Amino acid sequence: MNGAAYVRSAGVVLGGALGLTVANSSLIPLAVPLFTVFVLAGVAVSELMSPRPSRSGQSTAHLTARDVDAYLPPGSRARLRWLGLAVLATVPVIAVQMGTGEVTWSGDYDTGGAVLRLTPTAVILAGWWLLARHLLRRIAEAGRAGLDPQHLAADEAWRRRASRLVLGATGVLLSGTLAGGMFCYSQRHWVIFLGGWGWWMFVLSALALSAFLVFTHYLHLLIDPGPAGVVSIGTRREPAEAVA
Repeated sequence: MNGAAYVRSAGVVLGGALGLTVANSSLIPLAVPLFTVFVLAGVAVSELMSPRPSRSGQSTAHLTARDVDAYLPPGSRARLRWLGLAVLATVPVIAVQMGTGEVTWSGDYDTGGAVLRLTPTAVILAGWWLLARHLLRRIAEAGRAGLDPQHLAADEAWRRRASRLVLGATGVLLSGTLAGGMFCYSQRHWVIFLGGWGWWMFVLSALALSAFLVFTHYLHLLIDPGPAGVVSIGTRREPAEAVA
């Protein structure tokens, strides 16, 4: 891994550790927002450290619309939508169960209060979802710079890397929220029943581990999205002639 990858990894580790710590306190509504801030901060800092493709100096406009899916793994956006639906269907249920049981880690409040405390999580995840969609469109639709084959190849590599970085960050935030919520709830279930277990505990743990496997998939994509697409000075060529 290069330095930028270590920075992104540090953002995930610090954000995850802080989020899980806060989830065991009365500040539980801030768990996911803090996790999100650290992950995205790591991505932002790593991008400032990463080189950009050099430009040939001759800007060109593309005549055909590019599809966002061309720069992402096949079917990745559909899988991300299913993951978003899983978070939307599961996290509110977990919040209600954790907030209205016999033993609570986040204070005594009713079902309405449990759902209300999800507002910071809903706002920050929905905000990033909309921003990620905008970023993917901007990456795909941005004009090229020059017709040099070397620069064109570097430009394609950069678009693919940037798109996968957005995809990885979105997947980490959604699957991390899902896995963290399930792990916290399974631990709470164990505490309530005084160390007892059973099929319900087994199912919860299996679902939490499944969500964690999804998290590791997107974490790999976030840490290693692909080459930056930099053209070295020694390999630059003169801009190619435009074909009529």
